[in-house]
Amino acid sequence: MKSVNEIEGVGPALGKLLTEAGFKSAEAVAKSSLEQLCAIPGIGAARGAAILSAAQALVGSSTTGKATAARTPSQRRNPVARPGRSARGKAPRSAPVVPVQRPATARSEAEIAQADAAAVAELTEDEAKDKKKAKAAAKEAKAKQKKKDFEEKIKKAKEKVKKKSDKKKSDKKKKKKAKKKAKK
Repeated sequence: MKSVNEIEGVGPALGKLLTEAGFKSAEAVAKSSLEQLCAIPGIGAARGAAILSAAQALVGSSTTGKATAARTPSQRRNPVARPGRSARGKAPRSAPVVPVQRPATARSEAEIAQADAAAVAELTEDEAKDKKKAKAAAKEAKAKQKKKDFEEKIKKAKEKVKKKSDKKKSDKKKKKKAKKKAKK
């Protein structure tokens, strides 16, 4: 019986999740369905399929000596080298690649898309400039109104102070007149 952690692609954390879900061995995982694996939190359809195929390959290789399941992702990453190709599947380069030059009148879809994007960007830049100017104008108008309101408040305050002082002066004059009359 093989441990759950022996399945390719299953580390300690995922192994703990599988054992908590009731899968005590790789054989139990291999016999399960994809839906059962996907029901475990943290395991989606792609990861569940990879775990299931790896478990089936592990269990199959231990009984027959041959993998009976589909290739695992790590097996797909190591393609067989073909004649005239490297292990990564690309042809070896013997000479530098020269780009094909197109006539100046024909524009590719990429160039058209790039030009459209540039035009949109230019429009958005113009809109941004216009918004910035409008915002500055509104800010300036608000500042002028604030200044005007402030000056008006100061003017009213000065008038109030002047009225008070005028009233005090007139009260003093009345008192003096009253004192003069009282003396006579």
